[in-house]
Parts: sequence; structure tokens; C-alpha cells
Amino acid sequence: MNTRPAADRGDVPAVDVTGLSKRFGERHVVSDLSFRVAPGRAFGLLGPNGSGKTTTVRMLNGLLTPDAGSIRLFGQPVEPGRSDALRARVGVQTDTNLYETLSAAENLRIWGSLYGMDRARRDRRITEVLDVLGLAERSESLVGEFSKGMRQKLAVGRAVLHEPELLFLDEPTAGLDPEAAADLIDYLKQMITASNTTVIICTHQLHGLESLCDDMGIIRRGRLLTAGAVDDLLRERWPERRVHIGIAASAAPDVRAEAERVIAEVAGRAPVADESGRFELSADEETVAAVVAALVRAGAPVVEVAPQQPTIEDFYFATLAEGAE
Repeated sequence: MNTRPAADRGDVPAVDVTGLSKRFGERHVVSDLSFRVAPGRAFGLLGPNGSGKTTTVRMLNGLLTPDAGSIRLFGQPVEPGRSDALRARVGVQTDTNLYETLSAAENLRIWGSLYGMDRARRDRRITEVLDVLGLAERSESLVGEFSKGMRQKLAVGRAVLHEPELLFLDEPTAGLDPEAAADLIDYLKQMITASNTTVIICTHQLHGLESLCDDMGIIRRGRLLTAGAVDDLLRERWPERRVHIGIAASAAPDVRAEAERVIAEVAGRAPVADESGRFELSADEETVAAVVAALVRAGAPVVEVAPQQPTIEDFYFATLAEGAE
């Protein structure tokens, strides 16, 4: 199993975790966790509720002390004497605990001061962050009046306010409507592109991760089942190309039967008809092209040849099912 996912470009890893373990009483929450993330990449630590994601994040930024293992951020060990200096380069969102009797802007002003931001930069960033998170019109509203989704947005805003080099996000889209979640994912992508920010996102909500995560690891009951670059993991699990081949719905049953026979003959395997009546086939590109050419020669009314790309969600559930077995 590959557990060292980041593309090694000769850079010092932004995050380097080896053999990380933590237990509470007799319960092992995290067991022998190892992974590495290169600068400017987004790593998705994915797993069900209770799998150890939040505990891992808290150890990574020094809020919990591991029982075993080592953590290095930017090449520096995370240990009591160094934690404060490292935190200045890190943004963390693990909860929505905010000052409810203060406004959204006042919450961010306090945190900007704690981050050591000068007033001009702090105020500029507050305006930018509230705007991108859709909270500009509620900047002076008391946080105690906010919905769960609005609090979630503000908690993320607090984490990104000082433009950190490394950003930890724990279920950042929880409580957000689909449009707000998409806006947040877009903003994170902009941060990565513009500032070379490294993002560690822990979640079981997979929508939108396709366009964000370069690397991923799947954790279950505190153990890392697999990890690696997203493209590599998908290609390793599904090395063949999967396509849907559609025959016109008006085609007679014997025409469809002949199309199925042609596909099986050329591909060397029988296709599977999906719920829509299309044929699904797994094969390499050369075989797919040969199948389509043979169907056309046979007079089959081909109306669709649609490649089916496996997704992070496909991989996630396949890996969890395999792990359960």
C-alpha cells in the first residue's frame, strides 16, 4: 500500500507525518498514520464520522500530543517549543466556536490582531473574506444571530484571514448549501494557485473534491487504508477505460441483440446493460475504437459513446467496502 502520496518535487514537504498514533483510554483513535503533502497541493483526508480525522488535525497543529510518531511542518518538528512559531504560518478551522456577542467583523478583527496583522492589511482582508464568503451584508450583525451555515463560513474566514501557508479544514462544507460549498471550494483553489497554499481538508462530504484535491488518503477506524495522488489511485484501481455505448432507443430488439453480439466479439467480453439501456464496457482506448467501428459497419444506430471517468466518490466507497471485507 502506498502511503506517501505527495508528488516529490525536491521541496521540503509542508506536512510530513510518520507513525502517528493516539488513544484515549483503551480506545485507539489514530494508529500508525503516515503521509506527506508537498507545498501548494490539496490533500483530502477522507473517512466516515469517528474515523479519527479531527484527532489527526488537532495533533498536526499541536493541540493534542501524539502517543507515538512524528510530525514535521515545513521541515520543523511540531513540539512545545516550536508550536507558536509554526502556528503563525498555519490556519485552522476545526469548529465554529465564535464570539456570539460580537459582530462578524469584530470577530475577525480580534483574530487578525492575534495573528499579528497590521491594521491596514487586517481591514483589507476582513472586507475580502466577508465578501467572498457571502457575509458582507451581515458584517455588523451579531454572530449569535447567525445560522449554522453562516457560522461555518465565518469559522473558515477566520482560518484564512492571515493568508496562511498551510490550511487545515475539518468538514468545512458542513451546514453549507450547495452554492456556498461550491463558492468555498473555488476560493480554496484560488488560494492554492495564487499563494501556493497547502490545504489539508478532512471530510466525509465528497462533492466538489474532484476539482480541488491533488492527493487523498482514506482513513477508517484510525487507520489509513490507502493514500496517494488522486489520478494515480484512480488509474491503479480502474486501469481500463470505461465507456457507455448508446444504441438508438427506437432500435428493434434484434438490432440491439446484434449490437451486443458485435461488442462482445470485438472486445472479447460481454458488455453490461445499464439502467438506461446503454451498454457499459471496460476496455482500452484501442479496443473501444475498434468496437465503435465494428458497430457502424454492422449498421447499428450508435447515438452515444461516453467515457465514464471514475471519481473520488467511487474510489472512496470502493475502498471502504474493501476495507470492511
